[in-house]
Amino acid sequence: MKRIYPLIMLLLLPLSGYSQQQITNLDQLLESVRASQQQQRLANRERESRFLADHKQQQALLAKAKKEEERRRRENQPLIQVTEQNQAEIERLQQQLQAVVGDMGELSGTFREFAGDFAAVLNESMITPQFPQRTQTMRALANVQTQVGIDEIETLWLLLQEEMTEAGKVTLFDAPVVSIDGAALQQQVLRIGTFSAFAGGEFLRYVPETGELLALSRQPASRYRQAAKEFAANSSIASITVDPTRGSLLGMLSYTPDLRERIEQGGTIALIIIGLGVFGILLTVWRGISLVLVARRIRWQLKSVDTPHSNNPLGRILLAVKGVSMSNEDILQLKLDEAVLAEIPALERGNGLIKLLAATSPLLGLLGTVTGMILTFQAISLFGTGDPKLMAGGISQALVTTVLGLVVAIPLLFGHSVVAYLSRSMIQRLDEQCAGVLARSVEQPGSAE
Repeated sequence: MKRIYPLIMLLLLPLSGYSQQQITNLDQLLESVRASQQQQRLANRERESRFLADHKQQQALLAKAKKEEERRRRENQPLIQVTEQNQAEIERLQQQLQAVVGDMGELSGTFREFAGDFAAVLNESMITPQFPQRTQTMRALANVQTQVGIDEIETLWLLLQEEMTEAGKVTLFDAPVVSIDGAALQQQVLRIGTFSAFAGGEFLRYVPETGELLALSRQPASRYRQAAKEFAANSSIASITVDPTRGSLLGMLSYTPDLRERIEQGGTIALIIIGLGVFGILLTVWRGISLVLVARRIRWQLKSVDTPHSNNPLGRILLAVKGVSMSNEDILQLKLDEAVLAEIPALERGNGLIKLLAATSPLLGLLGTVTGMILTFQAISLFGTGDPKLMAGGISQALVTTVLGLVVAIPLLFGHSVVAYLSRSMIQRLDEQCAGVLARSVEQPGSAE
């Protein structure tokens, strides 16, 4: 009971506002609770009636709002249709815009790709030194990142048309030319299409990396340069040499060794072969000229056999048998044989040496070939086969010495054949004359006066 009473008192605390009387017992508490409950019911009924009244009012307002909404909807129905039509038109235009943007994107991509390729062509074209400003314009077109417009397309078209038109012209223009010593001078340049350029008596090469015209360090033959000069000075039709590779062939002249450089590539063996070849050619020429003169003197002597001279082999042979009795055939034949044998060494002098030089030259060339291959294999063993330039020295020596050996041997072989033929022909003629002397001694016995 002691525990329940505080709990009851706690529950009755909210009822203290409904009664100002002091509750002292349970009966009073019960009456008070009944009274407060009755009041609470009345208050609830009053609130319920107010709520129902408000609910009816809300229903009326809701019905009124729905009617207003229906009226507004009927009024706005045409605007909704227009809005829907506009929305459909917007969607159609958006689709059309997307298609156009896609086409423009493809056009822009194709434009940038072609502009990049054409920029490389212009950069390497020999027309560029005449119009240097177009390089920057072309680079700007190639680097366009936005959608291209009519102005960019027309600019590219004009540059393309300009390149096509100038490629078919022969033009004179002023441009800086870099000489061999590195000095840049303003000169008048003769441009022949996109193939060749000529200035100051020299052919030029266009360097795309620097955009400069460079004089070739090694010019073509003088006849080509002279033709270019005459072409520049002549206003009518004239002939001139052009480089169809747009400077590549002329540029290769700088890397093509001349005769002196070829000989240097052959090394010491090449110099030895050339020395022997020069000596052999001089010897062959000397022997050829000597034998021709001797043959001429023999022909003169044949015209006057009765008066021999000592300036030719036949005359010396006739002088050797002068005073020998014609009746003594054995002694006369021995004298003639002795005189002929004495003349043969002089007539065949140098023939063996010429033949030796002709046979030695290819052997020296083979020696140079072997030496060059040894150098090549040494370079391969040291540096591998990654860089062919390291093997070029040995290969050049191998090939140059072989060529020099053959070049020297071939004319020496021909020269030896000619000299040997002349020697044999004269020896044969001397033998014939000796046989004639013996025949005359048989026909006319007596002593030779």
